[in-house]
Amino acid sequence: MCRRSFGAVLDIIPIADSVTKLTARCEVCGHKAFFTLRKNCDTRTELIGGADVYMPVCRKHYITNHIVIKASKKVLEDSDKARAESCVAATI
Repeated sequence: MCRRSFGAVLDIIPIADSVTKLTARCEVCGHKAFFTLRKNCDTRTELIGGADVYMPVCRKHYITNHIVIKASKKVLEDSDKARAESCVAATI
């Protein structure tokens, strides 16, 4: 968990006329999600991906991400099983 600035985003804040902070809903509890959590253990700074790689979470679940990671692994395992079953069905 390294909540650091990303690129030059913070450099433009002082010269902006207004700032609109967008939020999603935490995928765990439904509260406002100000953070994005990776569902995998990849440590690259830049990793392109969508909902398969990232999930919006609130501060509570970002800080205690072990709960979210555990839930994410279960979801990913279930989707992998379903994908494998659909592949087997397609070949039959």
